[in-house]
Amino acid sequence: MIRDTSADGRRFIGPEEISAFLDQRNPALVGVAGTVRADGSPHVVPVWYRWDGDAVRVWTHEERLWVRNLRRDPRIAFSVQETEPPYGAVTMRGRAEICTASADAEDEIRRITRRYLSENEVEGYVTAWSHLRTIVCIHPAAIRAWGRGY
Repeated sequence: MIRDTSADGRRFIGPEEISAFLDQRNPALVGVAGTVRADGSPHVVPVWYRWDGDAVRVWTHEERLWVRNLRRDPRIAFSVQETEPPYGAVTMRGRAEICTASADAEDEIRRITRRYLSENEVEGYVTAWSHLRTIVCIHPAAIRAWGRGY
């Protein structure tokens, strides 16, 4: 579900623009994942991610608090926003799936890292973080996006 009209003057964007926004590099934007703590309070964390056109994939460690929160309650919110004008953003909510130490995870780790680092830095970075072998896949149920400030 993408909202595409606005009474307050913001320009909402469609699916193709959303993908282009989420895929941008130079610089690649950082995402923010929001989960629910055991006490019901929110927990947010900045993350590197990759958008595959249907889902967001995040490389992390299975023992991080936000991942443990997802094991208990798979509901998640995710946002990406520009840090300079016009302050476009994409927000989504949905459910998360956690995958650890699979062959697909190894490939995905490199795809995510390539968004943020040059090709000649990828293998060294992945090797330095060899204890991180978990991919969280966020399946959005709703997406909202706009191209000009909130």
